[in-house]
Amino acid sequence: MPKVTIDGKTYEVPEGTNVLEACTSNGVKLEHFCYHRYLPVAGNCRTCMVEIEGPRGPMLTIGCNTKVAEGMVVHTDTAPAVKAQKSALEFLLLDHPLDCPVCDKAGECKLQDNYMDFGRYEARRGVPRYFKGGKAVDLGEHIILDQERCILCTRCIRFVDEVPKSSELCITNRGHESVLTTFPGKRLNNPYSGNVTDVCPVGALTLKEFRFQQRVWFLKKTESVCDGCSRGCSVTAEHNKNRVWRFMPRENPDLNRVWICDEGRLGFKKNHENRLTQALVRRKPVTVAEALELISTKWKDLKGGEVAGLASPWASLEDNWMLKRLFEKRWDLRDLAGSHLGGQGTGDDILRLAEKYPNGEGLKLLGIPQDPGPVLKGMESGRLKALFLMENDLIELGGDRYQVALAKIPHVLLLSTHATAGTGMVPDLVPVRTHLEKDGTFLSAEGRLQRFRRAVDPENPDAPESSLFIAAFARKMGLEGFGFEDNPAVFNTMAKELPALKGLTFSGIPKNGVRLPGEYPAPPPFRNLRIDPNVVPRPSTTAQGSGQAAPATGGAA
Repeated sequence: MPKVTIDGKTYEVPEGTNVLEACTSNGVKLEHFCYHRYLPVAGNCRTCMVEIEGPRGPMLTIGCNTKVAEGMVVHTDTAPAVKAQKSALEFLLLDHPLDCPVCDKAGECKLQDNYMDFGRYEARRGVPRYFKGGKAVDLGEHIILDQERCILCTRCIRFVDEVPKSSELCITNRGHESVLTTFPGKRLNNPYSGNVTDVCPVGALTLKEFRFQQRVWFLKKTESVCDGCSRGCSVTAEHNKNRVWRFMPRENPDLNRVWICDEGRLGFKKNHENRLTQALVRRKPVTVAEALELISTKWKDLKGGEVAGLASPWASLEDNWMLKRLFEKRWDLRDLAGSHLGGQGTGDDILRLAEKYPNGEGLKLLGIPQDPGPVLKGMESGRLKALFLMENDLIELGGDRYQVALAKIPHVLLLSTHATAGTGMVPDLVPVRTHLEKDGTFLSAEGRLQRFRRAVDPENPDAPESSLFIAAFARKMGLEGFGFEDNPAVFNTMAKELPALKGLTFSGIPKNGVRLPGEYPAPPPFRNLRIDPNVVPRPSTTAQGSGQAAPATGGAA
């Protein structure tokens, strides 16, 4: 790798790295606005100015569009470099409105951060500020634009041109009258429009669903996984006062980079909508503990061949494994199947997949067939006396045939996160936690095992994880081997029994996930995208490798 000297210290950096990435990846702070490591370089803000020694002495240049070379000597803190950086920042702030107290970007604004880190100068403007453009311009279904705040970095334009390739945005006019807007007759309504609010370094572009909802410094951040489709993008759940306020894409170079579709971005809302909070036995309200006692007593004498179960691709790996373990030790595995009824939607060649559930491959890993047909036939024939449903609404998703068949079963237990059309027709009901309310894992359609963490608690604090309710249910029926206290313990036991998970522990799963060996149905993401212009290729993380993701060469912002 080339050796480059930055501010008197020598570093080795990968071939093809630009000077800005070389600085930030080695802890050298260098101001920048328009640069984004997953977008083409524009070089129009000029704030990443450095001095590079050459045959004719030190020369000023921008760091974002200059590749490192063997023996290169870079200065970021000399007087000419600092003066150039401050001058560029001063021009960006020249007409910028001082409305930080009411701006939604306050607390995560790079203009604020860069002024505090690199500016700190006395204002020299002698005439009033020029406020350009409109305020609170409605650009599309999800996006609001405040033109006066825009610093014309063109990040948003480069994003819509390069990733969704929809090209709705442009800059019109010239000089100090230049403004960001949409092309005539176009609306910013592509399926990835929310990402423009992430790449915007100031408060010019904001998300309608988050605008004026929370101050960002109050939000706590928890690593999670999007459950909107089987891609399983890496996200951060940001929450305050036991409520999730937004999903933000979490950088994962091997998966979603730093992007996420709008459908997944807004998926947090369902965690607090139409939630099931009350346990029912024979449609009468009871506590979860009472439900456990009453239902286990009724099911205790049921034999193999009389009980069927439907696992769920919406439930975690731990939940489905525990249900399989129950049938393996108590009833008949041949009567356990998975169901993905209603799980098909729209996909594309960027990130979205048509399978709108997060853990279909998890069912395959566990050897649970995803064909509910044999279970349905058992229901219709009258052979079955009991049915265990986990996060499956057969009435709403399966239609009239399932409704008629379900009415023939004397004992039906449903573990559900939300109240639906079907929950009102099931006699025994237990509210359980969503993936934002517990720890667990999903296996994506491209074979990436990812861990999610508990961000908030359910409205009903007694609502259990599905896996732990099944474990308690098994213990009530006198079965051994179900003494689990949490989902990490469930995963660690499961990993010892499944060859594909050999050597893994819950706490040892890398934050970007681990690719399990084998063939998987999903195509790679970003099939529409040329190679990322600023990212030096790194090997993917696999279960057969070190288990650790290779370090990125720099930050995304």
